[in-house]
Amino acid sequence: MTGDLNIFVREQKIFTSVTASFLPDLIPHEPVWDPRDDYDSSPEDTTSPLTTRWAYAARPWFPLVPLNPTFDGPIFECLNHSMFSLRTELDSQGKHILHRDIRERWGELEKKLLWCQELLGAGLLIPWGTVLPRPPTQYGYQRSHVDAKLAKKVAMRSRNAFLLIAAACSWHIMTRQHRGSNRPWMALLIDNPTCPIPAEWVHELSRSFVGDLSTKVARTGVFISSVHCPWELQLPMFERFSIPIWVHLKDDGSVFDPNLRHYNPSQEAIARAIEAQRPSNSTWGQSDGWGQDDGVWGQRDGGTQTQSALGWDDNALGWGPAPEAPQVDPSFPVPQRLSGQKSGEDWKAFFARRLEENRKKQEKESPAQRQSRESREQAAKSHHIPGKSSTVVVFEWQPQDEFGGFLLRVRLTKAELPVIWGNYSNSTRVYDSFRNEWDLCDQLDPTSTPDGDWEEDNFNFSDPIPDPLPPPPPAPPSLSSFLQDIRNYFGRHEVAPSADYTEGVERFVTHLRFHLGFHLAASSTRSIGGSGTFESWVEKQKFSHVCNIVGDSGKDVDSISDVQKHVITCFVGYLVTLPTSQLSEIPSDHWDLAPGTPLSTSNAFIRVYYLDIPGQERLYVIQPSQSRSLIPWKLVVPDAATAVMCLRRDWGSDISTIALKLLKKGIAFKTLQPMAVSPRAQRPLSELRTYSLGYFRPPFKAVYADYITYEQYRHEFMKEDRARAALLRGGIVWRLALHSLGLDALPLALIGISRDAVPFGQMLSLNGETHFDDDLSEEEVDFICGTYYVYTNSGCIEKLSWWPRPQAWAGSGLDVGFWSARCEAWFQTRLENIRQGVSRRRDSSDKNGPVNNLHWKNGLKFNGATKKFKKNLDAACSDFLATKASAFTDN
Repeated sequence: MTGDLNIFVREQKIFTSVTASFLPDLIPHEPVWDPRDDYDSSPEDTTSPLTTRWAYAARPWFPLVPLNPTFDGPIFECLNHSMFSLRTELDSQGKHILHRDIRERWGELEKKLLWCQELLGAGLLIPWGTVLPRPPTQYGYQRSHVDAKLAKKVAMRSRNAFLLIAAACSWHIMTRQHRGSNRPWMALLIDNPTCPIPAEWVHELSRSFVGDLSTKVARTGVFISSVHCPWELQLPMFERFSIPIWVHLKDDGSVFDPNLRHYNPSQEAIARAIEAQRPSNSTWGQSDGWGQDDGVWGQRDGGTQTQSALGWDDNALGWGPAPEAPQVDPSFPVPQRLSGQKSGEDWKAFFARRLEENRKKQEKESPAQRQSRESREQAAKSHHIPGKSSTVVVFEWQPQDEFGGFLLRVRLTKAELPVIWGNYSNSTRVYDSFRNEWDLCDQLDPTSTPDGDWEEDNFNFSDPIPDPLPPPPPAPPSLSSFLQDIRNYFGRHEVAPSADYTEGVERFVTHLRFHLGFHLAASSTRSIGGSGTFESWVEKQKFSHVCNIVGDSGKDVDSISDVQKHVITCFVGYLVTLPTSQLSEIPSDHWDLAPGTPLSTSNAFIRVYYLDIPGQERLYVIQPSQSRSLIPWKLVVPDAATAVMCLRRDWGSDISTIALKLLKKGIAFKTLQPMAVSPRAQRPLSELRTYSLGYFRPPFKAVYADYITYEQYRHEFMKEDRARAALLRGGIVWRLALHSLGLDALPLALIGISRDAVPFGQMLSLNGETHFDDDLSEEEVDFICGTYYVYTNSGCIEKLSWWPRPQAWAGSGLDVGFWSARCEAWFQTRLENIRQGVSRRRDSSDKNGPVNNLHWKNGLKFNGATKKFKKNLDAACSDFLATKASAFTDN
């Protein structure tokens, strides 16, 4: 909710809203009935679900209808059809019916959505008189029709009914979240004892327009009269979730519902709005009005327009010269003689050209001509079929299959009119009062309901809804039908390929020099303090093992002499075997952090200072030493070893360049951006849309299709702006994010924090300033690593993951502070094991599926010396920056 009261003026009517910053292009006719009493006579509105309607007490779910639904994903992709993509077939009686493949998939989806509606609404206190939407089957997609075109139109109307069921489910979910239900709505579906729904299917539902209640999913919203609000309890909930609500202020303003008092502006505010906003007329041909369900000119609810039958303003038409003769274009069908359509001219261009011509005509018409034209226009508002003696000409825009469905304007004979007129509705018939012509064009409103279909189906939706005994609850769908949706959708995918990452992976000698601080010219070796441990360790080590300890694969060390290999082994042995208190005894010719041998030269480009934040580990800020940084955020690294590594490098003073170097090496850092926001503005990440692979009951076994599903989810999550936080995490989370995004996405992560960072990201107060950066919740980190939550027999939850979670990665034999050649080799091996070794069947077993944290820790131990050497290195770098690095630091 915006919190500000917005005032809109249109056609001398005043509307206000606290949740919307715009007014819909089309405002339906305000009903004359009393919404407090007419519970059962409110219109069905299924013929135009994508249009904002007036509030009806009986249908509090209608404002949640998705405005521009995207029919994709494993659940709703079966609805992704248009009039031209729908297929029909003939039944046994020679009638036309929707193709059985589509009917079957729609029927299964209907069962699933009705079952979800039943489970989500169970136990909720539903307002008295609420009428839930009818099943889509009742709108005719399972019935036969006299011709294919009518069957398709009825199917499109039936498809709209799915949106109504979806809106009812969203309403139940929103109600539970608003009232603070103790049980998450997803758990209601997953844990149902009668028909538990698979978690992966429920997760898909949560990501669709059903479960996503954020402002990213546009909703139709609702108009409410200021005289009476039929939803006393629903209104605060809709405002909390920013559902668009527009209140129409009655002329005298003497009666104002107390529940709507915060929508009542002052007279001064109204005067300012009237001065600032001119009443907007419905202008034909605007870019947002053509071919969209919510922007089509003309009225859809029975012809109660306040404008012309065309949807044009009365002052927008005129006389002018006749249209030019069409020019023939061989790539398009030849226009019919006297149709007025030019070769290659589509319906949009035709109507736009006619509008301009009519404007010119209006400028020259005489009073008598105007009166005659307006009389014809008034008569046409009834949309009655022209009689045999009528002089009106009717054209139908017919698709030409041989030209890719291009619409051709074809004149109809009087004999054809009785059959064809009923295939169109008020919103798909256009009357031109200048030429006395009708145009019938489905594209003006692709989802409209044909007038003739009411009689053919023998079902009048405008009649009051009968209220006998409540209908029986829907039968639960089969478990296999839910899983089939997932398999059908994700079965077309394979594990995403991943080439060996070499961009930021450095060679062994470079590791020694910049990450460990080893002097490449070192030659002496000696035992320290008579330690037998050091001597024994050096004697046992193979040089390949030494390479593995510091993160290298040992494949590029052939050029190193045996003598130098021994020196390097001794240096690594010092870091592995010595206690932290004895690191100062490492020979000065070995290490640039040894006493008396600080870093050989001062870095002329950058400085480092540390921050001690209560309750957190020390952070290190890297900044230019000679000039101000040109980027809005501070580069902050979480460990001293990375800060010292940057001082050893010659990367210049451009902080964004340094950050990109770290990003390519898989090193963790933060981009803290100062924001003039109160620290109290921070909100928990849990308020954002949650990503999870779900909760499962034992026995649980993930198979190859589950990994494909997880990987597709992860790829999609990484498209979120705030998912840049995964790239800044370093380690395994960084590598999985890189697998989804690719190398080219790395620079984009440094543009700056996302819009979600304030107030949902990490917040730190540095030197009295509030700083924000993008962050990931623990659940999102688990999700990136492919984690399933599985209930144990004792009722606890065990986490099984396809990839090691950060808790298992930290301190492992691969955690060397950067992404090394050995890390990449392990990653590629694991990916190939998943690709080739994970079972395709749940009744088989393999060793490559998701495992728990303990299993990952044991599998990633490799060499315990890595953890010891890294601990000593961090301690030495921290001591250096705190006590000996005055040339580099500001502390």
